[in-house]
Amino acid sequence: MSLAIPDWLSSTVAADAAKGAGVVAPDVHALSTQHTVAGPALVVSVARDDNLAMRDVPAAVTQPGTVLVVAGGTESRTAVLGDLVARELLTAGVVAVVTDGPIRDSQAVAELGLAVWARGVTPIASSKNGPGAVGGHVEIGGVTVHDGDLVIADADGVVVWQIGRAHV
Repeated sequence: MSLAIPDWLSSTVAADAAKGAGVVAPDVHALSTQHTVAGPALVVSVARDDNLAMRDVPAAVTQPGTVLVVAGGTESRTAVLGDLVARELLTAGVVAVVTDGPIRDSQAVAELGLAVWARGVTPIASSKNGPGAVGGHVEIGGVTVHDGDLVIADADGVVVWQIGRAHV
């Protein structure tokens, strides 16, 4: 399913339209304030200090413009992704990542053009032992996100519209 996303759509408009529903907690924030994205979610769950599931993401991306939502990193000290994973995600059609974990190689990720909303940054690489999963639903920043939900993110924050409610 492809949605036509109007260029005027922002997180503030999305939050107002949803009366505050679907607003991800502000500890997940823009690492680069120049980006505004709106696109369908593909969700990933990772284990604390582990990003094994990120290896399976490129094969699961079904359309360009996908916003990857990665949950499970709220207590992680290690990165959900770095520049190598970012490069693979961009090639697969992912335009942005929203995660409750930290990332690494943040300058290189920004130079690649991948928009990121995250809890922060770290220099520490993740383990690759699992568990983790691609697809289904996750909870991030107090919001449940399903594959296909519309994610709107910019410098002011992240808003998730359940696909059944999105009328753009």
